[in-house]
Amino acid sequence: MIMKKLYFGDCLDILKDLHKEHPQGFIDLIYIDPPFNSKRDYNILFESLDFADATAQKQAFADTWSNVSYLDALNEIKDVDLDLWNFLHTLDTVGISKSAVAYLTTMAIRLHYMHKVLKETGSFY
Repeated sequence: MIMKKLYFGDCLDILKDLHKEHPQGFIDLIYIDPPFNSKRDYNILFESLDFADATAQKQAFADTWSNVSYLDALNEIKDVDLDLWNFLHTLDTVGISKSAVAYLTTMAIRLHYMHKVLKETGSFY
């Protein structure tokens, strides 16, 4: 299967949809550039061909994660992978910083679904 599609959105939403459509792994390669919590919003610049309007922008992504909203992802992980939830919940209770647990939880739910959509022979970078 050759996919010639570009998806725009949160990779978690897209990964969940892909997993529903293809319950068996079907992707050969996943490359991600994880967030660094720069606390900045990044934009895509759109320039007209005549460069008359070079200021139009669309937000591409926000490089942040929340020390509170990760609890929603943690609850979702509990439903899909109890071992992973136990690990992250333990980190949350032993004094690891909330920021670190929030980041790990934010990434863990995405990695869970990446693993689901990858072929057995697939690679992740």
